[in-house]
Amino acid sequence: MTTSEPGLEDGSVSEFLFDFDAFEQMNRAGLFQRAMGRVQLIEGRLLEMAPTSSDHGDTSGEALFALKSAAVRAGVAADFRFLVHATLKIGEHSAPEPDLTVVRAFTGRTYAEAADAVLVVEVSISTRDGDLKLKAPLYAKAGVPEFWMIEPEQRRVTVFRAPQPNGTWASTTVHDDDDSVSPLFAPQISLSLSELF
Repeated sequence: MTTSEPGLEDGSVSEFLFDFDAFEQMNRAGLFQRAMGRVQLIEGRLLEMAPTSSDHGDTSGEALFALKSAAVRAGVAADFRFLVHATLKIGEHSAPEPDLTVVRAFTGRTYAEAADAVLVVEVSISTRDGDLKLKAPLYAKAGVPEFWMIEPEQRRVTVFRAPQPNGTWASTTVHDDDDSVSPLFAPQISLSLSELF
């Protein structure tokens, strides 16, 4: 656990930031069992996310099925793992649980790490602001090559590519359900976005 100055003018308050090891120990000890939503470690802070609605779960499931099926058809599925609500370790102070993460297949570790990730997907129904202000910069700083934000109510997918070290993305495109997108990890795949809704 480290401390940081929160920027208060009088300096009378310090903020404690947790690292991944402390977060994992608290989780194993059951400290988050009573939380309504998932507790995630974001830049050293413990954040309780809103509980997942059935619409959110449906869209996450559709995205998983569409991406994995397309990867199987393209003959590349064996090279990747498709993880739903799995911890993604980003450095020592962040452990978000994206709705879907596609990672290069790995062994010998409990958690996927940012360097393994080739695509991160967040389903944004009531979480749009948090996904844009917290998650998108976090994934960009970590060097995740591609981030999709799926908004089922708007039938829209925003695709972020070319992450920058300052937490921005050099390429952002917005697609509706009439479009198709090819993920960077398998450009031979053409995924019809209507499959996600």
